[in-house]
Order: sequence, then structure tokens, then C-alpha cells
Amino acid sequence: MVKICEIEKGIVIVGGGTAGWSTALNFWQKTNDVKIHVVASKELPIIGVGESTTGQFNDLMKYDGSFDELDFLAVTGSTFKFGIKHTDWHTIGESFTSPLGDNVNNKTLKPSFSYDFYRFYHVANKLPWHGLQSRLMLNHKLPFLNIEKDGPYSIDPFKNQFGEIKFFDNFHHAYHLDTFKVGKYIKEKLLLQHRVSYTDDIVTDVNVNEDGFLKSIITKNNQEIEGDLFVDCTGFKRLLVDKLEDNNFVSYENELLVNSALTFHIENNKNTIINNYTEVTAKKYGWLWDIPLQHRKGMGYVFDDNYINADEAQDEIEKDLGIKIDPQSVIKFTPGRMEKFWTKNVISTGLSSAFLEPLEATSIHMTILQINHFIENYFTHNLVFDEFQIDNYNKDIATTWDDLKDFILLHYQTPRNDTEFWVDASSRRSDRLNSLMKLWKTRMPRDKDYEANTHLFYNLGNTLWVQILMGMKLLDSEIAKEELKAFGLWEWIEDVYKKRTAFELYVLDRACDNNNFYRPL
Repeated sequence: MVKICEIEKGIVIVGGGTAGWSTALNFWQKTNDVKIHVVASKELPIIGVGESTTGQFNDLMKYDGSFDELDFLAVTGSTFKFGIKHTDWHTIGESFTSPLGDNVNNKTLKPSFSYDFYRFYHVANKLPWHGLQSRLMLNHKLPFLNIEKDGPYSIDPFKNQFGEIKFFDNFHHAYHLDTFKVGKYIKEKLLLQHRVSYTDDIVTDVNVNEDGFLKSIITKNNQEIEGDLFVDCTGFKRLLVDKLEDNNFVSYENELLVNSALTFHIENNKNTIINNYTEVTAKKYGWLWDIPLQHRKGMGYVFDDNYINADEAQDEIEKDLGIKIDPQSVIKFTPGRMEKFWTKNVISTGLSSAFLEPLEATSIHMTILQINHFIENYFTHNLVFDEFQIDNYNKDIATTWDDLKDFILLHYQTPRNDTEFWVDASSRRSDRLNSLMKLWKTRMPRDKDYEANTHLFYNLGNTLWVQILMGMKLLDSEIAKEELKAFGLWEWIEDVYKKRTAFELYVLDRACDNNNFYRPL
């Protein structure tokens, strides 16, 4: 006999883990009186692909000051992430850095505020990108430091009354996560709030009303849980989002070739250096992620199973690392997205809505961003919506995923031809990416190139695209130099470069060592 669960109607989130509990946190932070109920089960395994975030997660955790960052780091074993170090992607034996959110504003307005003159100066001089974040990444340092009262930067705006500088107040960063600990951390904090409740159970069925809207979910323990708005965070199972109406899966597998991930952990020891970046190393048939936590490294080989199987992938990694590994799991996936992310009164986010591959932490980025976009632009207090809103939202999110797919595809535009995989992967381009790359042979990239239908609300923009283009050596140095001179910026930038470099080296000399920071935690 099914029992009606006595829960006030409101938002019902199905699925736990980082996706489910970060979604609950998002709604709790940005609404005032709506009830939030999470249905998840300890019996179901959580897929932890990557354990790496973008600044979206940092913004969520620090949204209203309700979470203490040091407490979060200490309890969950998480670490700071400043960006990604790409190794062997262009040439075996070479690497380049791609920091997060390391934006440069052009106050000359020639030709615009967002024109990235500083990176283009590096392109023109064939220099690798080495701003402050890159220097900190490569030297394993965090920007906690002291500045002398009479030093050259003593009047820096970051300085407080004691002469100390904490750059994280204005310094863009993200986290490396243990997804199990982080999900538990957010859950425990939220369940102290009167508007948030939780049922430990497995969803087995759904009830749909005469108008095609989801009325309630049925659980393994015969509970019926009603809601006004449902959020599907059930991963690749997609228990809700495709149940109400036709909802096709749009595959990207003809462009993005990797489709499997062999995951494993390596425990830290006293000699382990805790990096402040994710390292992604191109291998023979895909790439390896290396994500540092305080207690271990989360690692995984993302590969194309048309070329090798899981046993062969494990053998390759063990030979490269010189150690035996104990695989956690082999995860199979098809890169792509749902056609609709919002149907009737059901929204999907996380793996339920789309997945590319673990590169660039796009999954957790979009998990948060999709709910942000819904709350900021479509949420109503009475949880009543119309088809016009739903269609607009679906167009926004679909275009964003398509754009992110092209960004990931850009990473594979490499001269590497040492295996069939790299020859095949580097030959894949979408029509849009192909057009952009032709454009960038005539001028430097600009923000407008990525706006299309999304207007940059997804917070990727020019910075990360340019850094990958630089690292993959896809921009022309002569065109960069001619363009900067045409805008009258060349001599001015040379002076800026000298001053910024002096400041960055000054900070680097006084910055805190990564491992020293984490030891007290």
C-alpha cells in the first residue's frame, strides 16, 4: 500500500551527491519561502567523475556568507584550484597552463573594455601565458602573504590595517573535491534549515496528471511524494526528465571521441606535493586527469574504447606511472545532451541533462549554472510556468552545451599523430568551430565570437578560449602584433608587461607554500 508522504508541496529534488545537494543549496540560498525536499538513497553509488570544479561552485558556497571556507576545506579535504595544467597535448614533453578567471580589463577601451591586449602581447612575442595565477600554479604557492609597510606595494588596495594581504578576496579560484565528503557536508548544513527536508529512498515510479505534469514520485518503500516542481539529479538514469513527453538525446559522439573513464586513487604520503591545479596529460588514446586533495589524488584515464579496452588502458597507465593501480570503476558514457532540459514541471541538471567528458569540469559547472539561470530568469513564487518560458530556457541551455562542446573540441586540434586516436580526434570539428578558427587566422579572438545566443551568461568567454588557443599554438604572432600596433597599444603594453611582471615576482616570493597551508587543517 502506497503511503502519501506528509511533506508540504514545493520543490522535490531527486538524487543526491554533489549535483542534488548543490541544487538544494542553490534553491535554499536564492528563495525565501519555498519548501525543498531531497529524495536520495545511500544504496545508490555516486559517480564522481573528475572531482574538480570551476568558480561556479566557489560562488555557490560563498554566496551569502553562510559557509566558512576554511571549515569547508578542513572537513572535506578539498583543495584550492587555480586552473589546469595541460601536458603533452600539443607536443609530447611540453605543457601549458590555463588559469580560471584570470581576466585582464582593457581600460584604454581600444577597441573595447574586454579586448585581451595582455594575452595578445604574449601571442605576439611567442611567450607562454604566465600571469600571476600561472606563476603560483607552477611554483605550488597560494596567494596568502605579508607585505612590508614600506615595501613597493605597501599601498596595494588588498592590504588591510595590519599590512597583511589576502588575495582570495579578489582572486578567482575553484576547488578540487572529494564528492562524497562534499555532498555529505552540504547535506548536513542544509538539514539544519527548516525549509529543507530529506527522504532516504529509491524512486521506482512516477504519477502524471491529466495535463501531463508530474504529480508525484513513488519510492521503493511505498511512499508517494508530491511536488510542484521536480529537479532530476539522477545521473545517466534520467528517471524524470524524459518521462513526460518526447525528449531526444542529441549525441556529440561524432565529434568527441572519448567514451570511457578508468578511475583510481593514489594516497598521499609525506613527500606528496599538493598542487593548486588540475593536471591533464594527453596519453596514447585519450588523457589522464590528476586532481590533488589533502589526503589523496583522484585520477582517471579517459579513453576511446574503439582503440583500447579497460585492461589495456590500465596497463598503459601502470607503465607510465611506474606503479600498480587499483581501479575503482570503469565508467562508460556517450557525449551529448538532452534536447529538452525543462519539460512541463521537471528540470534536469547534472548528468541527467548532458555530459561531454571530464575535461574542464564542465559537468559541475553546468549543474550549478543551469539552476542559477532558472532561478534568476524563470523562477516564480507560485511555481507556475508557461511554454514560452520553457522554450526559451531550453534554447539557452542547449546553445550553451553546444558551445561548450566546441570548447572541448578545441583541445583536440593538435599536430600530434603518434597514434590513430590523435589523427582521428584532431580531424573532428563542428561547422561553428571551423568558422571560428578560420576567423582567428585573420584577427585575434574577441568576446563577441562566443556570444551567439548565450550572451556569455555561462561564464566561459574569451579568457579560457584564448589560453587554449595559445597553448595549442593556433594564433598567429604576426597578426597579434599588427593588431596591437593598429590600436596604438604596443608601446604602452610593453611598459605594462614590465610592471606586472615585477609585481607578480614580488608576490610569488612572499606567497605561502601549498603544503604549509594545508598542514594546519
